[in-house]
Amino acid sequence: MFSKKCKAHLEDVGETGLEHAKGAVKAAIKLQGLVPILLIHAIAPRLFINTATNTMRDILKDRHNGE
Repeated sequence: MFSKKCKAHLEDVGETGLEHAKGAVKAAIKLQGLVPILLIHAIAPRLFINTATNTMRDILKDRHNGE
């Protein structure tokens, strides 16, 4: 079902295909949620000052901790 490159990537990250898909979808949903926040921040920089940075850090931390 997966190509050799896909299988190699899953082995590198230590996840099954389903685990990897779950993590990718979770990250995508969080990032999509940041879009309106970033648009608001672009117009009113005093709002949501650290929200995007903190969310992206959390996503990377979750991925590196094997969530």
